[in-house]
Amino acid sequence: MLPGNLAPVKRAAAPVLSPSTAAAVMQALAPFELRLTANRRLVLAALEASDRPLTTDEIVQRAEVPTSSAYRNLGELMDAGVVVRITAVGGGDRYELAEQFSDHHHHHHLVCTECGIVTDFDPSAQLERLIDREVQSLLATSGFEVTHHVFDVRGRCRPCRQREGLRT
Repeated sequence: MLPGNLAPVKRAAAPVLSPSTAAAVMQALAPFELRLTANRRLVLAALEASDRPLTTDEIVQRAEVPTSSAYRNLGELMDAGVVVRITAVGGGDRYELAEQFSDHHHHHHLVCTECGIVTDFDPSAQLERLIDREVQSLLATSGFEVTHHVFDVRGRCRPCRQREGLRT
């Protein structure tokens, strides 16, 4: 029994990696001679359960893994192409599952340059065609092969803009 009126803190259950994602990840890790360890599974489950890219601190908290383990596993998972890093402001990089391992379809990001929050947005078919056409045009003579593209829009999110309005 806890003293006074302190109630025990109930922790949310750690997310669980879906079997289909686990199977796809195991195939992707095999050429790198990496296994789907318990900590990798927890890190991936945290990313899979999120509706937005997460910071390392958020992953550590949600997956309940040591910080050093999160950093090491994120690095290895990025090298294997399972996780992608979204570069944010002030070292606040965020991570998400690569599209082929996620239920989220192709998307891009809005990155707030003030608070660092990263929000997914779905591009219109017209925007995707325009991006693809421009990239192909730019690279037509270089011999460069495009495997994918990243389109991040940087600016200030609504809460940061509203806070700025309150300061003036």
